[in-house]
Amino acid sequence: MGMKNQVILLFLALSLGIKAQEIPEREIHYRPGDWISYPVTRFVTSIALGYQYTYFGTTGGIARYDFYRNAWDSPFTVSNGMANDRIRAVAYDFITGTLWCATDSGLSFYVSSAEEWRNISYSRLGIAPVSSIGNGKKYLWLESSGRLFKGNHMSWDFSRATPEEEAKDEVQWKGNRETEEKRLLPNFFMDKGYLFSPEGTIHDIHLRQFDVTEALRDKFDKMWIGTWGLGCGVADMKTFNLKLLPLGPYTSEIDAMAWDDGGMWIGGHHSSNVLGGITWWDMDRNGWIYFEAKYLQGLRSDEINSIAVDTDFVWFGTNEGLARYDKNKNNWRVFNVQDNLWDDRITSVVLGDRVLWVGTAYGINRVLLPGMVVEQVKDRRLIHRYIYQLEFDGEDIWAGTDRGIFHYIGKEKHWERMPGYPGMVTYTITAVSAWDNEVWFGTTDGVEVYNKRKKQWQGLPSEHYPTSGVINTILADSSAVWVGTEKGVLKYNKKENRWRRFTTNDGLLDNSVRWILLDGDYIWLGTKKGLTRFYWNAPYRTD
Repeated sequence: MGMKNQVILLFLALSLGIKAQEIPEREIHYRPGDWISYPVTRFVTSIALGYQYTYFGTTGGIARYDFYRNAWDSPFTVSNGMANDRIRAVAYDFITGTLWCATDSGLSFYVSSAEEWRNISYSRLGIAPVSSIGNGKKYLWLESSGRLFKGNHMSWDFSRATPEEEAKDEVQWKGNRETEEKRLLPNFFMDKGYLFSPEGTIHDIHLRQFDVTEALRDKFDKMWIGTWGLGCGVADMKTFNLKLLPLGPYTSEIDAMAWDDGGMWIGGHHSSNVLGGITWWDMDRNGWIYFEAKYLQGLRSDEINSIAVDTDFVWFGTNEGLARYDKNKNNWRVFNVQDNLWDDRITSVVLGDRVLWVGTAYGINRVLLPGMVVEQVKDRRLIHRYIYQLEFDGEDIWAGTDRGIFHYIGKEKHWERMPGYPGMVTYTITAVSAWDNEVWFGTTDGVEVYNKRKKQWQGLPSEHYPTSGVINTILADSSAVWVGTEKGVLKYNKKENRWRRFTTNDGLLDNSVRWILLDGDYIWLGTKKGLTRFYWNAPYRTD
């Protein structure tokens, strides 16, 4: 069979709903909005205009700005069913209302009537990765390794084409083939701290330069700007004011999250290709603010292991001390070994009753509030112990360490070591979560639960569900227990006494789940590639 016929049959199969693709399909019982994700979207590769949205193709999915509401909608990512989050080109077909994008692993298109993404791998197409997508008067176009393909807008039956046919169709390209207009951009005015250069660069107050990767003018006298590292922006062509439109966490590897009044604090570690930073997401106003340690006096590191929030301060456990952010004064201070901490590597912070408990790589400290007096816990059994996580249950403190479980009894004001039950095969406790009288522990061998009131260990189904790997985080509530692992997130349904694993095939942005926050019927998951929200308690679905 010739290549042309293969491509035609393939797209006909897609139009008929036949699964002819190699890219894994998401679980079909989910509805749009059950899974949404917020990756890093600061690196823009392409811009397209639709009827309602401006679409920014980025290295972390497609950011959607509703230009009628003047607000961001949730991004399109692999959580919505796309083939890949690294976008090479994005284009909108006004004839069919279809949004197209070329990714690193396949071609994806959004069927708005069904509110779903469909994908086709490049191996199935028999072509190299698509670098450009074009809209012509008569055809939809693709470019792959210098070869041209044209397709019918309605049936998507692509075939090889010639440059002469392209010229006749007056194609408007997105991607590498897009015409580079060697023109000077207007001399835009920007907010304090930024300077725009008409040559296509933006400089910030720290002397960093960010290239403008795309600039697209619409019919409303707005120019949409995409940059490499600074995200998206929009300019008013009447006043020449350019405003940045931040979206998404600053760092992709999210290891800690915490609720604050009307929003969420997000922290994590630097990945190989994205610098780190602390993110404050004002969810009431959908605003994103970033904090970078190297540009802030009083903050030594923005690599975050843990976050705790009280009325006036936010506490961050970093790799270079305990950082405190004063919300009223907007300033930072760092506590370290010189302030009586056991170690500068802070692994866990949790607020107790007028005390901030601090876990380090060398032992436990407590900070007496509001006086900020730092004390060392000098119980000899806890000195030189690596503290993975601390948990406050309303009365007592629980510590997961490299040598088992330690329990601070609040009424008696002393520590005791819990030996575990007979036959417990591991003593490394990597995660702890308390709910009511239950205390849940993540170990290197699975999940265990202790009943505080009965003072006894409880059994779990399926031999405590061994996870074959480290448990990164655990969160318990009245109906379920959530366990973050390197192979997705596990949910233990207490009422039904059963486990369920969720992975990228369901809608996770990445299978490495590092932190979990509950939000009523929703749950937020910090992953290696960004933030995912899951509508776990949807009334129309039983997981």
